[in-house]
Amino acid sequence: MRLEFLYRLGLMMLVILPLAGKAQFFNPNVCQDTLMITNNPCFGTIYQPVCGCDGITYRNECLAYAQGLLNFNQGPCEFMDFDFTPNPVATAGELKLKVICKDVADINVWIFDSFFRQRYYQVSRQFMDIELYPDVRGWGNGVYFVVVEAAGTVKVKRLLVNQINP
Repeated sequence: MRLEFLYRLGLMMLVILPLAGKAQFFNPNVCQDTLMITNNPCFGTIYQPVCGCDGITYRNECLAYAQGLLNFNQGPCEFMDFDFTPNPVATAGELKLKVICKDVADINVWIFDSFFRQRYYQVSRQFMDIELYPDVRGWGNGVYFVVVEAAGTVKVKRLLVNQINP
């Protein structure tokens, strides 16, 4: 009888112990559930930024969920954020640049080459979001810097142009 009890107790421990520490309870003050973090990539190039409860702007909801976030709001965390696709830009030279602001503002966009020569400039008056399509054909291969300013908020991101001559 005692041996059977110990045997059953051992089986229960084998089942229960691996689950220990994995129980989750709802807590409204918790921002991230580390058990939900996944390495599965979010496919697509949709740029619909969300502000995570951790204060980081994510490209879209899928990426926020992939980081285990439990709470986020639509829109960037700061006044303005932007993104572009593709990166790197290939032979066709097609670039889609999207800027999203929390309120209406003048939006200035520059693209500089690695020698800080201005290659592109666009000002858009009184917009909350814009999509631009700069033509980068013929710029030559290299690293470029995309600079966006709106209502005093300035952000810079790197752009790689890798055009193969046919």
